[in-house]
Amino acid sequence: MIQLEIKDLTFTYQKGQKPVFERLNFAVEPQTWSLLVTPSGKGKSTLFKLLSGLYPQYGGHISSGGVFLDGYALSDVVSFERAKRISLLFQDPSRRFNMKNLSEQLTFLLENLQLPPEKIKARKQQVLRELGLEDLRARPFNQMSGGQKQQAALACALASDSEIILLDEPFANVDHDSKKRLLLLLKHIKETTTKTVIIADHDPTGYFELLDFCYEFSAQNDRLIKVPKQKYVTRETFPTITPKSLNHGDLQWHNLKLTRQAHTLLKPNTFTLPKGQIGLLSGANGAGKTTFFYALCQLYPLTAGKITFNGQKPPRFRKSRWAKYVSLMFQDATDQFICATVGEEIALAAKNTLAPKYWDKSRITTALEQLGLSELTGRSIYHLSGGQQKRLQLLVVLIMAQPVLLLDEPFASLDQAMVKKALALLTASCQALNTSILVISHQRNNITTKMDYELRLDNQQLVFLGGQHENVSP
Repeated sequence: MIQLEIKDLTFTYQKGQKPVFERLNFAVEPQTWSLLVTPSGKGKSTLFKLLSGLYPQYGGHISSGGVFLDGYALSDVVSFERAKRISLLFQDPSRRFNMKNLSEQLTFLLENLQLPPEKIKARKQQVLRELGLEDLRARPFNQMSGGQKQQAALACALASDSEIILLDEPFANVDHDSKKRLLLLLKHIKETTTKTVIIADHDPTGYFELLDFCYEFSAQNDRLIKVPKQKYVTRETFPTITPKSLNHGDLQWHNLKLTRQAHTLLKPNTFTLPKGQIGLLSGANGAGKTTFFYALCQLYPLTAGKITFNGQKPPRFRKSRWAKYVSLMFQDATDQFICATVGEEIALAAKNTLAPKYWDKSRITTALEQLGLSELTGRSIYHLSGGQQKRLQLLVVLIMAQPVLLLDEPFASLDQAMVKKALALLTASCQALNTSILVISHQRNNITTKMDYELRLDNQQLVFLGGQHENVSP
């Protein structure tokens, strides 16, 4: 039975910095399934990279203690042998794909585990069939949605058939139905194998039937404490939105149609985004939600129809001027940033804000404190955790204060307490500045109560949930 443990480990990203972990001790309990519950930015992804042997080989510095596999220092175990024993699903898997598509990525992965060709073929077929991803096997990664990439990454993590599997935010950006299906698969794996699985997820709903217990960090961050799953995990729910009467708005699309490689994404549709209200854009992975946002920002061509702002078409604007009206928060936070540090990024947004009276120095300082960023202003953006990057990205977009905000998965990697704080900032800004906001999010818990309406992109139709409305037509 495999033994993986951390003993008296002190780890920093750079020498001289405050340690992420100091004298950390943790032993993975074999043949159990658990959930790691921790606020964003507290080191869960760092912990997983230490347990899988990526740190300190590819980053950081251990000044005391270490990670041990069956009594041997994990750093002394050759990489392909580590991968046979321990598999890691990254929080942001899309940047770890080094082949063109899922089929090639699986082959590359299994070849590096030194499996014979006949086993590689059988393993690929099994994983693709079990996860229901046969249709995605040859699709280029750059043509997949964020949720589809996440499912592809899960396929890679499971394909290695490792004894210990570490899943970092495995269902980020995955739609509700796909998550239910994948949870059933994981439950089957639990019932039919002796694997050890640790999951880190800020949304604990839906895991109740899968887990044995949860882990949380001690107050000193020097050990992980086992706690009953009932403390954090709830049974799955699907909260709905009660649509409100919609306000007038400036951004409208009329008979808008979108296609991608001769495949229709959206049939002709007309809608006006209401001012001073927040809407949820939902739909399955791959339905075209992100592409739709790109089209509204003039980053993707329209097949038919038109988009207007205050009655004027985008061709009447230079692209730089259109960007002053319609802002996009990218799904990948690092695509948003221009500067090197948190403080520089905030200063640039404050300099260019369209609402300087609202986003004054005092309000920005308060917002930084609310989002837990005030002590990070001197830190490089690329040394932040995924959750910290998301918080910074959201704040930058809010400070810029364009009249229309399109937010693509703004709550990914945020714990539930931080989701509530982010929503409070979003709601206050929306109401004060009379902004039109549309949000793509596969999370619904703690979110739907702040939404004024819901649009669902399904089967090439954009549907206003709750019935027909004068503001929308199919």
